[in-house]
Amino acid sequence: MWRQMEFQAVVLAAGKGSRMTELTASRAKCLLPIGNYPMLYYPLKLLARNGFMEVIVVVQEEWKNEIALAIDKLNIRLRCDFVGIPGGDDLGTADVLRLIHEKFYTDIIVLPCDLIMNIDLSGIFNSYRRHSAIIISMLIQLPTFSDKLINPGPKSKPKPERDLIGIDNETNRLIFFASASDFEEKINISRKLYKKHTNFNINSNLLDIHLYIIHKWILDCLLIDKSISSIKGELLPYVIKKQSAQTHNPNKIEKSTSIMKQNTDRDIFKLVTDKALSKRKKRLDVLISEMSPFNDHSTNLENAYNEDLIKCYAFIQNTKFGFRANNIHMYALANAVIHEKWAILSAAPTIFFDDSMIKTNQVENCTIGYNASISEKTSLKLSHIGTSAVIETKTRVLNSVVMENVMVKEGCVINNCILCNDSVVEEGCELNHCIVGANHTVPAGSRHSDEVLTDIGNLMEI
Repeated sequence: MWRQMEFQAVVLAAGKGSRMTELTASRAKCLLPIGNYPMLYYPLKLLARNGFMEVIVVVQEEWKNEIALAIDKLNIRLRCDFVGIPGGDDLGTADVLRLIHEKFYTDIIVLPCDLIMNIDLSGIFNSYRRHSAIIISMLIQLPTFSDKLINPGPKSKPKPERDLIGIDNETNRLIFFASASDFEEKINISRKLYKKHTNFNINSNLLDIHLYIIHKWILDCLLIDKSISSIKGELLPYVIKKQSAQTHNPNKIEKSTSIMKQNTDRDIFKLVTDKALSKRKKRLDVLISEMSPFNDHSTNLENAYNEDLIKCYAFIQNTKFGFRANNIHMYALANAVIHEKWAILSAAPTIFFDDSMIKTNQVENCTIGYNASISEKTSLKLSHIGTSAVIETKTRVLNSVVMENVMVKEGCVINNCILCNDSVVEEGCELNHCIVGANHTVPAGSRHSDEVLTDIGNLMEI
C-alpha cells in the first residue's frame, strides 16, 4: 500500500511514565489498561485503521518480551517491529530516533503510546505533501476540565500543559513555539518575523499531541547535532527558528566570526542543500517552484515560498474526542469515558468478555476484562474492572480503575480510585480519591481519602 512505501510509522513507548510513577512502579506505562486493552493498543489500532501494515515500536528492553506478547494477543492487523532500548538511560524522544536511525529509509510519522483518538490521518499526510514540509505537527484544541473532576491521590487541580504556538493564518506555517511557563507577562517577537509573516496568531488554546511527520533529512540532522534531545522541546523550536533564518551560504563568513568557529557541517541548511544537490542537482526551492501547483500565498506567486528550504507547519485536527493519557488525571479520565467511544476505538462488539462472571445487574458504563468475577449485590458504575479481578458482594465501585488480579473484598466502597495490579482491599474499607499501589494490601475497615497507599517509598511526584 502507498503509505507503507512513502512513510514509516514509529510509536514511542519507552517512556518511564514519570508523571504517573505510582502506576508504573511495577509495569511498563504502555501496558496500563484503558478499558479492556493496554494503552499501546490505541495508537497501533489508529495506524491499522489508516492503512499501515508495519510499525516500529520503541520500548524499554526489560519490558520488550512482555509488551510483544501482550500486543500479539490482540490480533491487530499490523506487523510490529519491537525495538528495545536501555531502560536505565534518560533518553528524550529525539535521542530515541537517533538511537534507531538505521531503521529509517524514508520520512516517518511519530506517535506517542498514550494517544487516545480515532481520526483519519489523510489530512495531515496531504498537508505535509502539499507544503513540501520538513516537519509538521498535529495540534488539537486544549481539553477542558470540569471543576467536579478530582485527581486520585493527593489533592491537586488538573494543570494541562499550555504552549504558545504561533501560526501563520494564510499558510498554517508554524512560526513560533514555546512553553507558556517560559514567559511571565510579555512575549518578544522579532521584527524579522513580523516582516516575513504579516498575519499570524499566537495561540494558547492548542495542544501539541506529539504526533509528527518528519522528513528523513531531519533524522539525518539529528545524527550530526547530538545536543538535541527532545522533539517538542528542542527539535521543533530549532527547526522553526532555522526556517526564519537567512539561507546558508558556505562561502559567506561574517567578519566577526573566526574561521575556526565556522562549523558548517553542523548547519541544517548545508545538510538540506547538499541532499537536494546530490539527488537532483537543483536547490529544493527551485524544484518546488517549478513542479508544485501549491504556493504559500494567495497572491505574489513569484516569492511563494520566500526561497525557504526549511518549512515547518501546523495541522489543526478537528476532533471532539482526543487526548493523551500522559498523567494520572488524564489516565483516569480516559477510563471514565472510554465506554462512550468503545465501538469506534476498539471495533469490539462488547465491553464485557464472555468468560467474565457477572452475577449482578447493577453495572453501568463499565468495561470488564477476561475472567473477572463480579459477585451479587455489587454496584459498578463508570469503571474498568481488569482481567481476573474479583469484586466481592455488597461492594460499590464508582469512577475507578481496578487493574488485573485485584481483590476487593466484601462491603467496600471504592470511589474515584486506581487500584493497581495484584493489590488487595480487605473487608469493609472505604477509599475515596485514592491510589493503591501494586501488591499493596489495605487493612480491613480502613478509611482513606486523597492518598497514595503503596509499599514502595519515595515515589517521585511531578
